[in-house]
Amino acid sequence: MKDSAVMPDLRSELLADVRAPLEFALITPPGWARFGVDEAAEKQLAGNMEQVFRDRGQPKQLFHQRAQLHKLFNELRRRNAVAVYLPVKPVNDVVLPVSIAILPAPVRDSAGVDRFAQRLASRGAVSSGLHNGLQILRWEERNAVPGENGAHSLAINHLFEAPTGSGRSAALVTASLLYIDGSEGEEFTESLEILLEAIVGTFTWRITS
Repeated sequence: MKDSAVMPDLRSELLADVRAPLEFALITPPGWARFGVDEAAEKQLAGNMEQVFRDRGQPKQLFHQRAQLHKLFNELRRRNAVAVYLPVKPVNDVVLPVSIAILPAPVRDSAGVDRFAQRLASRGAVSSGLHNGLQILRWEERNAVPGENGAHSLAINHLFEAPTGSGRSAALVTASLLYIDGSEGEEFTESLEILLEAIVGTFTWRITS
């Protein structure tokens, strides 16, 4: 969910003060649950990751893994993340190694989204589009999982511009997938990417009077 490719100026912008709480809706499949950025979510994600490595027969360093997850959740809290979505039930006896985090991004208006997109584009591929007249940015980040030989994470990021005049910050939705070396092109991994894209595609702003 973090990216070493996002440089300090982008980090500073994403960590800046935000204005109004995020109010949104996201539709997930059966067997998923919404968590706060809390101990319950951290415990669920740790259990999911442990099961994934066990099923793959991969060596794991549980203490180090939990320490890394704890650092991740501390970072999410520092960035005022508001929700984490996780699978809580296996699908056909398979634990899905995925998660989705939603947090505010202090991009105030369309011009701010444009500036943010320019910074991203200078460091890698970023795509953009419009939905109901609001901008959406998309970019990916791949990183090795510290302490886990052959394990990597793919983060699929979307930034959703807030409705004009809402007083809200933009929303950053980060969908993350854990995968093992050599499995990038496997049908299972690709199906998980498609699933995450489909879930993120249901994001909508909740309109309140």
